[in-house]
Amino acid sequence: MSSNDAKAKESQRKQTRYAVSEDCRLRASIRIRSSDEASANKDWVGTLVDLSASGAHIQISLAAVAYKGDSCVLKLACGTVKTEMRCTLAHYLCSARYSVCGVKFDYAAADELQPYLKAIVASATLKGGTTDSDRPGFYKEEYRGPGHTKLVVYRDNKPERTIVGFDYTMGRYAAALATVETDMIKNKAEVGFRAAPTERGGTGGSLSSAQEAEARWEFSLAASNLPAAIPPDIRKFLRLVS
Repeated sequence: MSSNDAKAKESQRKQTRYAVSEDCRLRASIRIRSSDEASANKDWVGTLVDLSASGAHIQISLAAVAYKGDSCVLKLACGTVKTEMRCTLAHYLCSARYSVCGVKFDYAAADELQPYLKAIVASATLKGGTTDSDRPGFYKEEYRGPGHTKLVVYRDNKPERTIVGFDYTMGRYAAALATVETDMIKNKAEVGFRAAPTERGGTGGSLSSAQEAEARWEFSLAASNLPAAIPPDIRKFLRLVS
């Protein structure tokens, strides 16, 4: 193995894995080209455990038989948006209830993966930050991720601390609701979208109809994958309005 190959393999191992929650709207299955006839060329529906630019882990049925080095295809879907990632089985572990497939993508950081990965990163990485009150009569909670990723939630200053608004900057887009009503259907319809700031300092702007559809999709995926560190009422609310 050349030094360049060794460095490439080491870089892939160091790729950050981002957790995918059990409640996430991202659906996954894997087709394994196994030497076992009962397992080969069959889509095994499973639960995605984590995702990175270079690979993923998925839990599938114990009935699947696979071997390290098998070629496979990981299929991802959220709503009507679907993609397939060609990959190689890096390891295959069995527990009492399921098998875990660790796959390495044939093409790391592929373009078709980016929308999914950016939404997962923008949700899985959020951590509690500052809390203050920059709006009179309101209480602000801030949760941050890498780069511009940030979820700001506003609550009233009553003992119940009811959610009254939010602003969520994700990977490619941002979603916000200035005023929360009692009607959740109306709240969902009133969520506004804009472009997220760019790494070069560009500010978020208005969107075309096609971009707004992409933003709604990203929000739907990210809002369903918020980590357990985010308070339950926030996770429930964002899921309902996404």
